[in-house]
Amino acid sequence: MKPFTLDAVLQHRKSLEDQAAYHLVKAREEESDAQRQLNDEEEILKALIETMAHEQTLGIEVVKLAQFEQRIILISKQVQALQALMQKKQEAVNRAQKYLIAKSKDRKIMETLQQKQDEAWQHYLDKKETATLDEIAVIFHNRE
Repeated sequence: MKPFTLDAVLQHRKSLEDQAAYHLVKAREEESDAQRQLNDEEEILKALIETMAHEQTLGIEVVKLAQFEQRIILISKQVQALQALMQKKQEAVNRAQKYLIAKSKDRKIMETLQQKQDEAWQHYLDKKETATLDEIAVIFHNRE
């Protein structure tokens, strides 16, 4: 009797691997977006600090200096929040990579199992064919 075919199982494993790859791509896109936001905020902060330093050399009103400092504090907090978000996005990418690797290994294992099963079945058929041919040869030889 022919063994159970693993085509459906392999197809399912392949779809799981495809889903894992899709999630990895999405995680990388989210990480890239977070990195872009972080870079933008850091540039704003840098420009703001440079502007404040320039204004201080020219002479600045106390109120305007306080506004610069408040804005710098606000942007610094946003940068810290974005850095924390970036860390989470990097962890999500790492998890997605590990999940994809696991699903790829699962699929590869099932492909190897199917290949071995197919080889065993072919070996069985070859032995059966050889036995049948031997029987035919014996019957044919006994006739003569």
